[in-house]
Amino acid sequence: MLNGPFSPWPSFTEEEANAVSNVLLSNKVNYWTGQECREFEREFAQFADSEYAIALTNGTLALDLALKGLGIGPGDEVVVTPRTFLASVSSIVTAGAVPVFAEVDSDSQNITAETVAAVLSERTRAVICVHLAGWPCDMDPIMDLAAKHDLFVIEDCAQAHGATYKGRAVGSIGHVGCWSFCQDKIMTTGGEGGAVTCNDRNLWSRMWSYKDHGKSWSAVYERQHPPGFRWLHESFGTNWRMTEMQGVIGRIQLARMPEWRKARQRNANAIWDCARNLPGLRVPDVPPDIEHAAYKCYVFVEPGMLAAGWSRDRIQSAMVEAGVPCFSGSCSEVYLEKAF
Repeated sequence: MLNGPFSPWPSFTEEEANAVSNVLLSNKVNYWTGQECREFEREFAQFADSEYAIALTNGTLALDLALKGLGIGPGDEVVVTPRTFLASVSSIVTAGAVPVFAEVDSDSQNITAETVAAVLSERTRAVICVHLAGWPCDMDPIMDLAAKHDLFVIEDCAQAHGATYKGRAVGSIGHVGCWSFCQDKIMTTGGEGGAVTCNDRNLWSRMWSYKDHGKSWSAVYERQHPPGFRWLHESFGTNWRMTEMQGVIGRIQLARMPEWRKARQRNANAIWDCARNLPGLRVPDVPPDIEHAAYKCYVFVEPGMLAAGWSRDRIQSAMVEAGVPCFSGSCSEVYLEKAF
């Protein structure tokens, strides 16, 4: 959205620029010297109806951390959608596990409890539910299936900030929610950024520790210890911390989410209402108990109903010429990537 004829996204303001400048000039630019990331974690957890949030460097690492925290590794299988950004699947591979693709629903383009059940095996340990384009997966049947088979459920919310399922925020329903704040997402923390959310204190503690070199939260905050970071590391981990500059941008953008959500809903409904009246186009009905985040607004082309000479690509080009942003395709079928 930066190199086309339409309004750029992201579109930062003086508020973000001044906030970042203030953080830089304070010299408190690290998680351990400032407060912005900690406040962002607190505010984002509230936004996501969750007890805990951990701010991270990017959304891919959020998936990595979720799998690590749940103990997913070599020999395990993780069911995932083939229609998603690569990170939803590559994170499984880099954990040493095996991705198993489930079919998607023709309307939501999401995996379902039925399609997940069809590919379960004795090695299945988890399911990654991607809320594609902002349309939440049908979570209750998936959670029931997971409980029956003792599986973990990871919600990939990278495209679904603000979406709700039966009144519950996405990212609060499964065992852990993973979020991206990359530059093209509904909200961004300055180009890159991510988070995990959960309601399990033990899981949160493991993930919090791993993203910060294995520090123990209780050792840092609840016990007497020498100055600095001596004798606080009770396990091994790495450094996936978010910077304070990212954190302050995230706080500003999070405060704008209610306004942005209304605008996205208004725009999406206008597009869908228009498209429903046009032969050759199919608009799936979003269930009334779901609030779509409208990260993307899908309209499906019915090739057999188009007039002679028309195609999806011609429709797209005509809309762009008329001043309406229009793109083709969703996330590509991941299994067609050469890496597989």
